[in-house]
Amino acid sequence: MGPGPLVGSWVRDGAAQVCGGRGSAVSASRQCRWWTLRRRGRRALAGLVPLVLLPACGSGTVRISYRPAVGAVAVYRTSVRAVTVTSIGDEVPRRRVTSSALTAHHRVLESGPDGTRVEVRLHEQGVPDATFVVRFGRAGQLSEVQRIEGVPADVLGGLGVSEIFPAGAAAPPARPLAPGDRWAVDGPVRLADAGPSTARLAGHGRLVALAVAAGKSLARVDTDYRLPVRRTAADTGGRLALEGTLATRARVDYDLDDHEVDTVTARTTGRYAVTLLPPPGVSGVPVPGTLDVDVWSTSRRIA
Repeated sequence: MGPGPLVGSWVRDGAAQVCGGRGSAVSASRQCRWWTLRRRGRRALAGLVPLVLLPACGSGTVRISYRPAVGAVAVYRTSVRAVTVTSIGDEVPRRRVTSSALTAHHRVLESGPDGTRVEVRLHEQGVPDATFVVRFGRAGQLSEVQRIEGVPADVLGGLGVSEIFPAGAAAPPARPLAPGDRWAVDGPVRLADAGPSTARLAGHGRLVALAVAAGKSLARVDTDYRLPVRRTAADTGGRLALEGTLATRARVDYDLDDHEVDTVTARTTGRYAVTLLPPPGVSGVPVPGTLDVDVWSTSRRIA
């Protein structure tokens, strides 16, 4: 399963924004030109009615890096479907399918040249709220996910970066970007519940297209990244020590008016080598096994 389907009609080979307007997301320039829309076949051209194609200025670039104002608030609704298969020793593999609906409240605590800190409060019906603080470094890439309060991560269904904080799924650089531009995602990340060690988030991103749809100026970004995970989680009858790598493919639509994420669709897969440890204070022999994870999620901004 790849990222979600295209919504509306998108400009893949050019920019779409108003020239010279205050707060414009594109490079400022008085001289504007029209980008051509390249589509294959008449069927593709038949779907252009919803698109408002606007003149691009200068080089036709946009800035979509996450640089919010202190105190800014955003609310997202996230639907998650997770499938896990756990095999421990000689036991029959256990397959578990869960679906959940989360509401995430974001509040910007700090924002400046040295980076950004955002408080994220996750709410799910019937489960205590969990609060994280997410930190972005100077280059605009995710550097830390810190748990402040709430239930252990395994109770939340093993949520990843894209579910906890949608803006962390793409991490575009601070430089101006044009459709087709690519960038590397590479940097250390300190994760909640992983102890003092850091993992390395590595992958790549690409600005796919620009468009105006439903009255919004949007930029679409595709990102693929891998994140090594090493942690201990509670399990029936003991504790599970997990070590493996999560691979995520995400499609992110940014609102160019305020640079907030509008929609994210993501799929995360991974396999852990697991060891079932006896409960604290109980002697026993560790039992090896595996854990396979497959998570689909969609996050939409609602406020």
